[in-house]
Amino acid sequence: MNTLACPHCGNTIDVIKFGTSRSDSDRYRCPGCGKTFTPTANLRTMTAAKEEQILALLQERVSQRGIARALKVGRQTSRAIRKKGPSG
Repeated sequence: MNTLACPHCGNTIDVIKFGTSRSDSDRYRCPGCGKTFTPTANLRTMTAAKEEQILALLQERVSQRGIARALKVGRQTSRAIRKKGPSG
């Protein structure tokens, strides 16, 4: 049992742990309204270092799928970095 309050209905009594989100934040579920929530979300932002790695791999002619697998980012992310270019 946790002393968290559901942001949807305000229930504080029966909020239970309900796994983790994709960014390794704890998820909770309110049995009163049935909704899940994350009290403090960890944003999955792209660091400048990872953008530089993607650009370096693109210059070495590594495929976008290969970059996605190697750096554990989405294919669309490597494509967006390619279109954005080195200047930002």
